[in-house]
Amino acid sequence: MTNSTDEQLMADYQSGDQEAIKVIFERYKSRVLNFCLRMLQNRAEAEDATGDVFLALFSGKYSYDPKAKFSTWLFTVARNNCIDRIRKHKKTVSMWFSPKNTSGEEERQVSDTNPSSPDQLIKNETAECVKNAINNLPFEQREAIILREYHDFNYKHIAEILGCSLEKVKILIFRGREQLRNELTSFIKEDHHNG
Repeated sequence: MTNSTDEQLMADYQSGDQEAIKVIFERYKSRVLNFCLRMLQNRAEAEDATGDVFLALFSGKYSYDPKAKFSTWLFTVARNNCIDRIRKHKKTVSMWFSPKNTSGEEERQVSDTNPSSPDQLIKNETAECVKNAINNLPFEQREAIILREYHDFNYKHIAEILGCSLEKVKILIFRGREQLRNELTSFIKEDHHNG
């Protein structure tokens, strides 16, 4: 069963196989949580949102159309849930972690045994600069960049998740990358002059 496609697992679930949904949950729980963390910037909110996404999956199993790619459908549900939460709480949301980082996940990925080593300090400063650059992107560009660069969705699936045209996704990603390149280039130049 673990070698089955997502679409096959959903078909099995819709036919009454409860084990199929457990496999889906294990495949996607971390990815959906990570996406929600980037969207909501709050671990507790992200965990609640992730729970709601899977609750919708479990309770509304017939709303999934087997003709659609499952991951696209699931991330659309996750995106809509996060946007509803943002609207409900009327927060200004950063798509990345703040300097205080409520989850610590990204930092654990780049940490080494000596956090004060020069290499680690450079990694931390660079990671902080990238986070800030992503935070400065307009909302739709951030969404498109995160779905493309961190979740490896292709442009067609991003368009389906965002509910826009393929051409708009291409423009969002192009402009987002351009803005990131400009901001990060100025960081590199500034760092070079200070070093």
